[in-house]
Formats: sequence, structure tokens, C-alpha cells
Amino acid sequence: MLNNHKQFVAWRRQVFVRNPHRNLNALYAGLKQRSGIYLIGCAEEIVYIGQSWDLTERPIDSLGRFYHRVSDVSLPWSLALAPCPPDEMHERESTAIRSFAPKFNTSIPSIPASEGRMPEIIGYAAVFQDQLSAGGAFDEGNLRRQMERAAENPSPPWRQGKQRRKTGKREPKPELPPLDPPTQLTGDSLREAWQRYGVPSDGALIYPINLCDDGSVVTRDGEVIGTWSMDQYEAPSFAPDDRTISLFEAPLVGLLCMRIREWHESKTGEKL
Repeated sequence: MLNNHKQFVAWRRQVFVRNPHRNLNALYAGLKQRSGIYLIGCAEEIVYIGQSWDLTERPIDSLGRFYHRVSDVSLPWSLALAPCPPDEMHERESTAIRSFAPKFNTSIPSIPASEGRMPEIIGYAAVFQDQLSAGGAFDEGNLRRQMERAAENPSPPWRQGKQRRKTGKREPKPELPPLDPPTQLTGDSLREAWQRYGVPSDGALIYPINLCDDGSVVTRDGEVIGTWSMDQYEAPSFAPDDRTISLFEAPLVGLLCMRIREWHESKTGEKL
């Protein structure tokens, strides 16, 4: 699960119905400056480049815009970050768009500035937890090949639109809240979450996996296999009976039940 509240909310807003890769947290842990350039990869190529005052949230919104336009959901997605001061963002974004010609960049901030400095990538990560790899968009060989194709393309996608006009006013720097990592609920808060999202523990067990209102996780056959809890952002997690800490979590209760079912069937070899 993402360790930042704004990212968590942005992720749920995009309705990916997939869990974020844990390496995204590691990528953002190394981010010392919030403004800069982000690059989105799909399979072996960069498909979009953008800029933002706040790299913690905007890349996820952009990812949602383009993820749903790619019909092949098996393709791996990746995200790279290149922080820089705000007064360098136009130059670095323009140069990167011209150099790579991503298919979803149909405009460019500044043509005169597009032969300047490139973004300096600090790292990249796979986007979805169920990916087998990051996909290779940011491998050196693929970056070089994409630049060669862009240089030979007389009609790159960014020429479809117009150069973005400057208004003369710089967007004011937003007030950014401090990072707010998730914290597991306890006491009355946790019991309220159980009551709100759980099914009655003394009622009919109608689902293959039931998250009960007493905090237990019970199969349809009545076997108690663990406990569930929530953090302050209402993201549920599961801990088996033999563990005191969560084994995994999910953005939504339904997705957690699916993951628990897959885990239990894999462990026991029996279908629920």
C-alpha cells in the first residue's frame, strides 16, 4: 500500500482495481524535492512525460488518464522521477518530450527550450504489485532506441498540438502537507471499523471469505483463518492466525477478500 495519504486517495480515485507495487514507496522515499519531472513507461517505451509542483500525487493522476486507454492490461507499467527546481521544469520537460516523443504527449511546453537540459532521473519503479517486472522502459538500451526513433520521426506526437502558452504568471507554490504514513486503528476506532465493514459473526457466512464484525476472518465452512484490521484511511489488512503482523493489505475490502481467498487456496490446495 502507498505510504502517503494523497497518493492513496489518488490511487483509489483512478479505479485501477490493482494494488500499487511496494517499490513505489521505496522510490518516493528517495525523493528530497517535490517539484520536477515524471516519466511514465508502458512495456519498453516511455509513453508520457509531465511536470508538477508536487510529484507525490500528479503522476498517479496522469497514469490513470492513460492506463485506461491501453487495452492490453498485461503490459507492465513503470514510473520514473526526476526532481528539479520549478524554474527548470519547462526546459527539462520540453527537452525530454522532444527527445523521446512519447505517444501520449501531444503538445510541448516550449519548442525553443526543447534542446536544453534533460531530466535527471533519480530512480524508477514498477507501478502494479502483480507485475513480473518494471517492463524495461527505462533500461539504457530501450531509452537509446526510443531516442533514435524520435529523431527519425518527421511527425512526432507532440507536433499534433500547439506549444503551450505561458500566461505570464507563475503558478503559486502550493502548501504541501507533511507525509502522513498509515497507522493501524486500535481500540474503539478499530471496533467501529469492524462494525461498519464486517459481516455479523453470528450470522450466515455467505461469502468464500468473510470479514466479521468481531475482527475475525472466517471461511464459508466456518474455519477461522486469521484477523483483519484497518488503518486511518480505511485500507484493510489481513494477518493469519500464526502471525501478529499483517501479511498483506489492499485498498478495498473486496480486494482484500480476493487476496485472502487466493492465499488460502494456494496454501491448502482446496477451492473455497
